[in-house]
Amino acid sequence: MLRNSRRLILTCTAALVITLFHPSSGSSAVHAATKASVSESIKVTFNGSEYKPKTAPFVSNGSVYLPVRDMGELLGTMVAWNSSAKTVTMNYPELTVKLVYGSKNAAVNGKTVELTAPLLMVEGRIFVPLRFFSEATGAGVKWEPSLKTVSITRVDDFIKPQVWSGIWLNRKTGDLYTARDEQSPAVLIGKLDASIKGSVSFNAGGIGGGSGSVLTIVDNYGEPHVQYDAYGILIQNNKIVSQKKASYFQRYEQNVSYFQVYNPKGWLQYSVLTDGKIVTVFNEQGKAVKEYDLPALAGKDEVYSVLMVGEDYLVVRPNRTGLLTLIDLKDNTTVVLADKLLSGKDLEYARSNDVPYHGDELKFAGDMGHGTLNFSYDSPVDNKKDNYVRLSYDRPSYEEERNALPKNRSVSELASGCMQETIKSVDMQDGDLQYIPLIGDNKEDGKSINTVCGILKKFASKGVQETTGPPVITETFFHGMGISFTEGDSLQLYAVSKGLAIDLEGNKRLVLNDSQANRDFENLKVQPPRISVGPNPASIGETLHITGANGEYWSESSVVSVYWMPTDSYSNTDKKSLLIYTGTAKFGRYDIKFKMPASGKASDGTMKKIPLGKGRISVYDSSTIELLPAAASSAKTGK
Repeated sequence: MLRNSRRLILTCTAALVITLFHPSSGSSAVHAATKASVSESIKVTFNGSEYKPKTAPFVSNGSVYLPVRDMGELLGTMVAWNSSAKTVTMNYPELTVKLVYGSKNAAVNGKTVELTAPLLMVEGRIFVPLRFFSEATGAGVKWEPSLKTVSITRVDDFIKPQVWSGIWLNRKTGDLYTARDEQSPAVLIGKLDASIKGSVSFNAGGIGGGSGSVLTIVDNYGEPHVQYDAYGILIQNNKIVSQKKASYFQRYEQNVSYFQVYNPKGWLQYSVLTDGKIVTVFNEQGKAVKEYDLPALAGKDEVYSVLMVGEDYLVVRPNRTGLLTLIDLKDNTTVVLADKLLSGKDLEYARSNDVPYHGDELKFAGDMGHGTLNFSYDSPVDNKKDNYVRLSYDRPSYEEERNALPKNRSVSELASGCMQETIKSVDMQDGDLQYIPLIGDNKEDGKSINTVCGILKKFASKGVQETTGPPVITETFFHGMGISFTEGDSLQLYAVSKGLAIDLEGNKRLVLNDSQANRDFENLKVQPPRISVGPNPASIGETLHITGANGEYWSESSVVSVYWMPTDSYSNTDKKSLLIYTGTAKFGRYDIKFKMPASGKASDGTMKKIPLGKGRISVYDSSTIELLPAAASSAKTGK
């Protein structure tokens, strides 16, 4: 009966824990080894400094075992574990090591290397005999039994940003290697034209993918580390296609590496490199399409940090004065932004201070359209740390365009005409937590939209106007409600200590102190439903009922694709995923029924049988289900 009722287990993709078990003959030895490692407290040193691995080493049958992931990462390799194949891969420039659990051999750059002792697994972690690290990576490894100490020494010219990073730079030769992921080998993409003098940091940007990524490598040197050489590298299809060096004194800010411009045919994306004087713009094919001569445009023979490039403007900071500057290409003007946005002691500080560097603390924050640019500012003279406010600058070159825009209606005007037919959408969020939006075209949202209109009417009749000063930026994400009207108006509601508030023009806001409005505001926040699948368990051929949300709330109709995938897959695009049903969602919500098939469509278009065993069902998110073969439908045992 059990043989005929094998179950297909589909588990949630959100959190997956795999427990690996060992043959009983080895488990007692491993358990003893684990006990020994704790009691004996084996010490590990790397180039003379103590290193504490996340998993303790141990001695088993006279051999010292080290955790392969911890040691591999310590030595600068990328370490990957493939649970289905039970293999460990270590990648490093000019080095690929593969270990197979249960094998007495390892592969080092494709050549077979015999292990002095077998691999062991403890609580799902692979351990490798000590001598292997020396043979595979060239590291000096020594075991001192009297001191219970493993000493590892290695001279490494490669710099790696983080443990998980797939970037290696040889500080002597400039050779630069990258790996696509943990499972992929390190590939030489070119040579950095640099002479590294100090500490190195990395920043990745650009368009990304095959359309061009920009890697910035910063060499910080001198005493007391006041010199910065910033190397910008454009990488296209695993090759360096261009690189530039910009040198700064005292102050370094990350140069912009990417921007996009809207075009009727879609967004156009560009990568950016600069040597501090010339800005070069590259299209998605990696071709230089535009250059800007900053000393000529700004009127000063300076080295500049480039903080933003737009379709018709640049935001730059001259290194000597440190005053953030707007270069408006539309009317060929240059503006020192501190003179327009700061006053009093803040402006005096920007103009006269020289510690730790010259200039202001203005930072570019965003392009709001129609010539309005936003900046964030943390005053160095108000004794408030990390108290960022938002400041806006309206470019004079766009004044005529702004004047031609429809004037925003007042809260009273919007409230008086508020109804489902005049609301486009109501979007709600708390930081990165997005709630289900309300859509004016969705009749089912009518009651909730009426509640929103009721809150607005209370603002119009009971709201109290306050002067606030520049808006304070508390964090990156917004907390509150955004209301978009069909005629183009919009406003935002958010919670304050006194109740609810709406920002007005001129650093003012309208505050509503109404307990029922507060409750209504909170009750409108509804999290997207998790996928629900029933019955569970279900047999092949039995009708499944699946409900949930696919996130396409703004579309009246959208496609819902249901996939089966194995446990080692995390994406519907994986070659192992099988499409088992296609349906339709209405305003982002779906309620579908279909018979569970025995096979599904693979990415190559062929039909493949769904294997029994553990797996997943995925739509927008996923759910646990237990599936029984059709012949065993009478063997249901429950969830």
